[in-house]
Amino acid sequence: MQRADEGLGFIMQYENVAWYQDGKVRILDRRIYPIRVEYVTCQTHGDVAQAIADMVTQSGGPYLAAAMGMALAAKEGAGKKGEEFIAHMEKAASVLSHARPTTMQRMIDITSGCLEAAAAAIVQGEKVDEAVFTEALHTVNARYAKAALAAKYLVDKIPDDGTVMTQCFAETIIGM
Repeated sequence: MQRADEGLGFIMQYENVAWYQDGKVRILDRRIYPIRVEYVTCQTHGDVAQAIADMVTQSGGPYLAAAMGMALAAKEGAGKKGEEFIAHMEKAASVLSHARPTTMQRMIDITSGCLEAAAAAIVQGEKVDEAVFTEALHTVNARYAKAALAAKYLVDKIPDDGTVMTQCFAETIIGM
């Protein structure tokens, strides 16, 4: 899968936003970046939700963190079967999607997509955490592609000597 973050700056590369690998989620601590580059390592989906609530990740970061948290939840629930596993994933989806009230509706959409990917992986006999991780990449790729389209038109609106002031980190739209 081609990634939409290819060639973008450090702060917009997926691994430097939130990343699931080796049974953990690593999130760039945006509370101290760019003064220092440090990551918060989450061992559980609950840790990911707490990092989202604590503003460790900002702008579009909570969306990727929630999706990666769902991959971690799938790994956590690996010993569970059938309805018990689905209940575990539904609880994780609720915890992650409600971690920050200002992003809740979009987070519900993202975690629901991850739940669907998990259910499909179970039916197809695939590794559920890998299927959810792939869904997370698909989701963030789609978001970045949408931002790139907007940025393509927005960039012409900014004068050569113009200044962009944002209330919140503008992330991909300005960065692309």
